[in-house]
Amino acid sequence: MPFLESRGGSRSVRVELTGDPITVGRSSENALVVDADGVSRRHCVVERTEGGWQVRDLASRNGVRVNGTRTDRSDLRNGDRIQVGLAELRFIDPAGAVAHPGPRTPSVQDDLPTASLPLERETPRKTKGPAAKVALPGMGPGSASRDERRTLDVDLNEVAAGKLEDAEDRLERICRESPLRSFEARDISLVDMRGQVIHQAASLGGERPEEARESVRLFRLLILTALRTRASDVHVEPRVDKGAIRLRVDGLMVLAAEISLDLFRRVLGMIKILCQIDTSQKAQVQDGHFSAMIQGRRVDFRVSLTPAMHGQKLVIRVLDTSNAPTRLHELGVLPWMYEKLRTVAARDSGMVLACGPTGSGKTTTLYACLREIDVNTRNAITIEDPVEYHLDGCTQIPIDHKQGNTFANILRSVLRQDPDVIFVGEIRDIETAQVAMQAAMTGHLVYSTVHSKDTIGAIFRLLDLGVESYLVANALNLIVAQRLCRSLCERCRRAERPTSAQLMRMGKAGEGMGVVHVPAGCPACLQTGYFGRRALLELLEFTEPLRDVVLKRPTIGDIRAVLAQGHFVTLQQFGYQLVAEGCTSLDEVDRVAGGE
Repeated sequence: MPFLESRGGSRSVRVELTGDPITVGRSSENALVVDADGVSRRHCVVERTEGGWQVRDLASRNGVRVNGTRTDRSDLRNGDRIQVGLAELRFIDPAGAVAHPGPRTPSVQDDLPTASLPLERETPRKTKGPAAKVALPGMGPGSASRDERRTLDVDLNEVAAGKLEDAEDRLERICRESPLRSFEARDISLVDMRGQVIHQAASLGGERPEEARESVRLFRLLILTALRTRASDVHVEPRVDKGAIRLRVDGLMVLAAEISLDLFRRVLGMIKILCQIDTSQKAQVQDGHFSAMIQGRRVDFRVSLTPAMHGQKLVIRVLDTSNAPTRLHELGVLPWMYEKLRTVAARDSGMVLACGPTGSGKTTTLYACLREIDVNTRNAITIEDPVEYHLDGCTQIPIDHKQGNTFANILRSVLRQDPDVIFVGEIRDIETAQVAMQAAMTGHLVYSTVHSKDTIGAIFRLLDLGVESYLVANALNLIVAQRLCRSLCERCRRAERPTSAQLMRMGKAGEGMGVVHVPAGCPACLQTGYFGRRALLELLEFTEPLRDVVLKRPTIGDIRAVLAQGHFVTLQQFGYQLVAEGCTSLDEVDRVAGGE
């Protein structure tokens, strides 16, 4: 009967191959557990084939070598050496020794130093189905004591068939396939809400091997995955028999990995400690924040815990300014739009209003306008709920509803702080709207946001709140409507000939267009076909004819008639120009700006 053999000094272990697949890896879920450097949680599987036995790589991070040669899949012969990380196994087939008198000629790499496996038993062990295991602990920096391990009921046949993939291996694969690789998980230091380093980066020598527990290692890897995929949010959700990790990438959810409920609870407990949240409370809404230091750069994270049917659901907002545009020229807008925004941002008074749904980039665009202001000569104050990004030279004030501090109350107080520029996070009621517009008419430049479909809808939104039409007409300088559309992945986008219906829908933007580009999907873009996002903008400048119309209880038709006399580009028209340039797809524009 064939078997796998590992030697460690005078000690050895044999795992007889009875027919069931034998998975090899660092996780306790495997039939053969190997805690050695370079070994993935589920590294490879040795399985029966029609002609004998083979070893197959399970998307491990360091791969599998047979007789020194790296391979994804290889048939095994008597005496073959299987290198897994720094550990080595030998395939022994007594019956095969007759047919094949000696092993294959080893390559030069066969002489590379390898770490032998420490063993629990010196006698042969037989595997008796999926539940049988041989544990070989104690080699790598991530090894845990035997009583800390948890065994999951995983069908090894499913693992061998490639139906299951370990959470760490899957996250590592996502990170490996990302084009953004400026740092690794070991470079991440976890900092609690008080600014104290709780888990220092392993690259700085802060993590002793016995302290590198599974939950910390997984959480560092999760942060690395979120940053490399440019995720805006991380969702860790409890389900009936497992936990699910999903990422919001480019506005849409992507399943990243699945973890055991035990590991899910340990990760939640660690995050609560980072956020100084009461770990005993599990039936109430909890909020907090923490940060991470990565090679001298700080990234902040906002945490929300909400009780759900199967436990608390965790959502982490990633506040990484490196992925967001910070100046107007980085927004990717049309040249005339850039000049208009830049001109309005430099004025002494008036209001700039941004509108669009939640997550459409309104605040990012207004922050870019604020950064065009010389804060050394002007006093800029922001009122936000909550403060998400730091602005150098600005006084940033968070809203505190528990203390009764609303936008309107804080805004009245700010007007006594000698401001030149005021940013109001959102206009939600008539009181805030009236105070902000009166400030805009009395020598202050005011930025704010409102929820509406488009620029014309923003006018009627203010009128519906009860704001007097003369305030709307005289206070507003510019309204910006915005959407975020996904950019096609340049590595895998595919060109197609447009149909007549598509050309008709695009109008002037489609004239003379020979091809349109569509998403295909590749590992770098998580098989979505898109990589990154860019803004669709619609600008409505208040001119004298438009002010006259607003003062007279306008209709949508009246406003559109005035705008038709000038240079007005709708969200859809802006999007179709991007389609013509090959930046995005027609379906994506219709998804985010359809029906405008």
